[in-house]
Amino acid sequence: MTALHGSPAHKPFNLTRYFFVLSFVLMVLVAGVMTSYLRHYSNQQLIHLEKTRASSLVQVFENSLWQKFKPLTAIGGGKAELMQLADQADLRNAVVKLMRGTDVIKLKVYSLSGRTIFSSDVKQVGEDKSGNSGFLSAAAGTAVSELTHRNSFDAFEHQLADRDVISTYVPVHGPGEQIEGVLELYVDATPFVRSTAEQLRWLALAISGLLILLYLAQMLVVRFAARILDSQARQLMETNRELDTRVEERTRALSETNAQLESEIQERRGAEQRLDRLAHHDPLTGLPNRLMFMERLRASLARAARHGHRLAVLFIDLDRFKHVNDTLGHFTGDQLLIAVTARLKTSVRQGDTLARLGGDEFVCILEEINNSGAAGVAAEKLLALFREPFVINGNDLFLSASIGLSFSPDDGSDVETLVRNADIAMYQAKASGRNRSQFYSSEMSLAAEERMRIESNLRRAIAAGEIEVHFQPKVDSRSNRLIGAEALARWTCPVLGVVPPVRFIPVAEETGLIVALGDQVLEKTCRQLSRWRREGFDIPCVSVNLSVKQLERAGFSDRVQALLQEYELPPSVLELEITESVIMAVDDAFAVLDSIRQLGVGLSIDDFGTGYSSLAYLKRLPIQVLKIDRAFVIGIGESPGDEAIIRTIVALAESLGLKTVAEGVEDQAQVDFLKAEGCCTIQGYRYGRPLPAGVFANDWRQWA
Repeated sequence: MTALHGSPAHKPFNLTRYFFVLSFVLMVLVAGVMTSYLRHYSNQQLIHLEKTRASSLVQVFENSLWQKFKPLTAIGGGKAELMQLADQADLRNAVVKLMRGTDVIKLKVYSLSGRTIFSSDVKQVGEDKSGNSGFLSAAAGTAVSELTHRNSFDAFEHQLADRDVISTYVPVHGPGEQIEGVLELYVDATPFVRSTAEQLRWLALAISGLLILLYLAQMLVVRFAARILDSQARQLMETNRELDTRVEERTRALSETNAQLESEIQERRGAEQRLDRLAHHDPLTGLPNRLMFMERLRASLARAARHGHRLAVLFIDLDRFKHVNDTLGHFTGDQLLIAVTARLKTSVRQGDTLARLGGDEFVCILEEINNSGAAGVAAEKLLALFREPFVINGNDLFLSASIGLSFSPDDGSDVETLVRNADIAMYQAKASGRNRSQFYSSEMSLAAEERMRIESNLRRAIAAGEIEVHFQPKVDSRSNRLIGAEALARWTCPVLGVVPPVRFIPVAEETGLIVALGDQVLEKTCRQLSRWRREGFDIPCVSVNLSVKQLERAGFSDRVQALLQEYELPPSVLELEITESVIMAVDDAFAVLDSIRQLGVGLSIDDFGTGYSSLAYLKRLPIQVLKIDRAFVIGIGESPGDEAIIRTIVALAESLGLKTVAEGVEDQAQVDFLKAEGCCTIQGYRYGRPLPAGVFANDWRQWA
């Protein structure tokens, strides 16, 4: 407190001054509002009074003169005829005589069609007032008055200057109270308006005087109270100074004793906080770690159960993050994780939890989620954060993520089940193409269990060499001679039975087993080719499919060359099939394919037309064969569009000096169409299914 007194004094807030200013402003506003209201009220009263009086005058007009004007309402002539009739001296004199002694200075009569059939100002006869709001209201039975100021005004007998005029539209009734016309009366209200204005000025002065007296009285009272408060404040300040002095002396004595103890406590507390943070937070990103995430999820589940709420768990995994670490180094990878964390934080609601489980895996708890749609929107917002590149060390890095979602209590009511199911959904998102979100379903658990069984048995099968290679013939449809074959992987598992490629190939791709599997198929194919050649079965060429991961593997072309040398095969006997998507997914794919082609090994594009089909890439690729996909072949005879695509592919291949192979051919009509279009190399059930090596050689030896 002493330090406070010793500091520079702030300028005191002058309450009295602000109170006086505010009071004066409010009083001025009150005076203005009251004066304005009184002026408005007096005008309204005048208009109301005039409507009442006008109605009375119209009643007199109806009783005395209306029968003379009524015939004019039925005249259908032009303005000239109306002016001639309305200018009759007896009509005008009758109107002037009737209104003599009143404040009426002008009168106009309208038919119900809105035409002016009479006016004390003859020039206005024949005017159309059908769109005038006052006329329409009177024609509907309601009188309307309006106060206006006129600099000059044509009255009955002379012109008036600087006048306040009230114009009133009043309905004219005939027999049975039926409205037969409208009368407009103009009344000179100048004396009343000026008298009222004079009275309002005096009233405003009186109000202002009273408010000033009130203000002065208030000012005297407030100033007196302010002096009393200032005196009390000075006394209180003096008392506080004495108290501060005593407290300061006592505090100094205690602080010297407790300083060392406080320092030790703070140091211990800081150490405990650091240890606790290390135990519960990720040291790289500062996010809650797996331990803290589990604790928070357990607490969130308990709250949700008590209050009947739902919550969602989002399992977020970065796509191909390992590629960043492998190519740019772990330091860049860490910087990328920090940047990803910063973006994710911007899209997480306050009260929700974002945690890092390790590596490139993040997880988020969404509290009080009432429906899956809200969680889906949250997931899409997170995915949208990855549309812009991450700038790391001056480099633009593009990244995507896959998100799996599970809900409590629908997908589990305990921590382990929810996290596991969200993880399963995330893997399903990756399997569906990455860069997307996926809700968990019970079928995914079955699929995940099957995937695990396939993966574990596939690892064992590859290690034990259980994968077999079957061969499907490629035939020249003109001579029915065997001109090649495609090597296809087949697997019969002792536990799972016959496992089709559509089930085990995707698992091999996801787990990375495709490298070992592809290498085994390639080696077994080369071994079989070598055996057939020694046995005199000289098949011209056998093609083998390649995956992305095989082409990405360093030294792949060296591996192909080593196999050819080991089994003493000419390079031309081997052909490698790649898809367009594989080419686009491999960095520097052209260099890899060039190195393979330089060995003399053939290259073909499989499933041509179903991927990117970029002519810019096609003309640069060192390929010799385009394979027409089965998706187009099955449309022969049924889909003119598919037939047109086949013709285009064949023509394109011919123009580039490439061969074509049609796969999936099943009947003679398809063969005839393809042969007619210039594609004579056929692969499909029409000539044979994939067969084991021994059966294949027996069936096709005589056709080689």
